[in-house]
Amino acid sequence: MSLSVPAGKLISVTLFLVTAFSLVAPAQATGSPDDRLFHLSFEADKQDPRQCRVVVTAADSRLWTTLRDASEEQYQQVLSLKRESKSSQELPPMLGRYELQDQRLIFQPAFPLVRGSRYQATFDARALQLAGKEGEQRLQKTYAIPLPDAKPPQVLSIYPSGKQLPANHLKFYIQFSEPMQQGDIFDYFSLYNKTQQQLVPRPFRHTELWSPDGKQLTLWFHPGRQKTGVNLNVELGAILNAGQEYELRINPKWSALTGHALGQEVKKTFSAVAMDERQPKPESWQLNVPASGTRAPLICQLGESLDYALLHSQLRIQTTSGKTVPGKIELADHESVWKWTPEKPWEPGHYQLVIGSVLEDLAGNSLQQPFAVDLSQQQTGSKTVGEFVTLGFEIK
Repeated sequence: MSLSVPAGKLISVTLFLVTAFSLVAPAQATGSPDDRLFHLSFEADKQDPRQCRVVVTAADSRLWTTLRDASEEQYQQVLSLKRESKSSQELPPMLGRYELQDQRLIFQPAFPLVRGSRYQATFDARALQLAGKEGEQRLQKTYAIPLPDAKPPQVLSIYPSGKQLPANHLKFYIQFSEPMQQGDIFDYFSLYNKTQQQLVPRPFRHTELWSPDGKQLTLWFHPGRQKTGVNLNVELGAILNAGQEYELRINPKWSALTGHALGQEVKKTFSAVAMDERQPKPESWQLNVPASGTRAPLICQLGESLDYALLHSQLRIQTTSGKTVPGKIELADHESVWKWTPEKPWEPGHYQLVIGSVLEDLAGNSLQQPFAVDLSQQQTGSKTVGEFVTLGFEIK
């Protein structure tokens, strides 16, 4: 079955590369790809990426029942492709042909796409009016064709930078050379157990957390897999096992907003060690205090690797009167050493290192509380930690 619109000769597409985007049912938000009801992708001709079509693959062809003998307007409410506009005015959906082929809904644009432009496909499962599927969401995926002189994006760094992570490790910070395409990116990530020589099933929390500039992604392991005794932990087991080696892998097909793909697989290899269930203890940190009249850094030995992003946002230097002293933060020794260099030479006097109590270690244990608490065990009393903890020091 197909629906045509009078928009000129349609493009023939033969060989395709697939950039995938998937809709996950809410009850299966951490499920494997086989659990997904719909799969949205751009398929581009290998020789000419301007020739591109949008494909939605359903888990069952019966999910398309309401589209049988549908009008163009009805199809467009379910799946549309628009060219993104740099102005505030939104452009209308592109003309083309819709076609149902068993489990696949295909939209073929009437004209070739334009290099250097970005296009957005929107799939709205709600428009299918599926009984019992009210939770399905509106999905969007961006596609761009890189200009001939465009360079591929790069993964600049992955934190934690260490080669040993606790078995209850929680998250990675991945930094890119340019903004990356967003929208259910998890098909581009996998975790491989090198010891067992197999992929770890369903390791990630399917929530995208990006920096405002789109260059840093916070990638979480699913907390429900990392908390002992929680349903997913019991059903699927822990993500990491102490004594085993792993690879975090990033697929080379993932593209920047410019449309240029990474081009090569990125891997971070690490070993899992014993679980970390202890909270950070600032009172055990060691401060190496510089001399006055210099811009030598204040060096804080943390005793363990702590959360990369929180080490930048939750620590600051101030005078005893509460005035913040401007300076620059650097981390060393796999985020276990915090260095702070002042903008101006140190003046003699008393200072404070102010630490936000939400500061965490790699397992999510903060100054306020441990990440996981066994409610079946009697809890021993502990001193209350306020919003901040301070360490005083003197510059002589």
